[in-house]
Amino acid sequence: MDKIKFSTPIIIKKSEMGGAYDSIISGIGSCFAQYIMEHLKKLGFNASYNPNGIVYNAVSISKSLDHIVNDREYDASNFIKHNNLWHSWEHHGSFSAPTQAQLKENINKAKTYFFKQLAKSVLFILTPSSSVVYCLNDSSAITANCHKYPGKYFTKKVLSTAHNAKAISACIESIKKINSSCKIIITLSPVRHYPGNLVLNAHSKANLLSAIHQCVGNFDNVAYFPSYEILLDELRDYRFFNEDMLHPTDFAKKIILQRFISTYFTAECQKIITEKEKLLKSQQHKIGGHLLVAETLSKKVED
Repeated sequence: MDKIKFSTPIIIKKSEMGGAYDSIISGIGSCFAQYIMEHLKKLGFNASYNPNGIVYNAVSISKSLDHIVNDREYDASNFIKHNNLWHSWEHHGSFSAPTQAQLKENINKAKTYFFKQLAKSVLFILTPSSSVVYCLNDSSAITANCHKYPGKYFTKKVLSTAHNAKAISACIESIKKINSSCKIIITLSPVRHYPGNLVLNAHSKANLLSAIHQCVGNFDNVAYFPSYEILLDELRDYRFFNEDMLHPTDFAKKIILQRFISTYFTAECQKIITEKEKLLKSQQHKIGGHLLVAETLSKKVED
């Protein structure tokens, strides 16, 4: 009798890279990329990520790296005052500030720090998420963040495969300009966008995925990691998605992260990570226990 299969596993070839526990890791991309990098940092890795905050499209990621690598200043057209705060079209709202001077200071601090980390990184994780972009009507410039500015000032577009490939190629060239030995891993975020139009989401992801594979084939020391396929084809079940049916659960993200670690890190490093995971879990239990005790005591006092 044939063995019953409960999934269609994605076969991933073990990388020859063999990352060590003291490897410096950098990355830019979506909220999914942020989770991966934050968790690596919790495990004790020297990880730096998203110097512009969360960024979804390849063009904005490319512009971010260009400004960092070439130490370019953002010009005045990049800044806008809205709802009593100064914002940057190329940065997440976490950079926004009451004054333009403070906004620029926030941007320059992040830019300088990320440059130093990128120059020493062994591994760079690049995670674009969408081909759908919002362009300013007055300049046609693609924005990384709309900052809840009125929709009438933007035009929505879908980047072609060629446009995505050009932007991703520029990202790779920027990284290699200051760190030619850095291993670049590109992965497509598995988070679904535009829940009201899943046909648009599929179009967006298809253009981006095709561009990624073109770039992987055109450059040395660049590889693709199939996080998108692991979630949508191997796990392929709504129990691995949050209630919004768009974002993967923490359990799903852990599965993907484990596959990533087993692909790109040495056996010795994986043993250290396992011990770190146990320690993290123990600390979380202790914190949870302390919170429960505090809540119980608070109720007794109230009674």
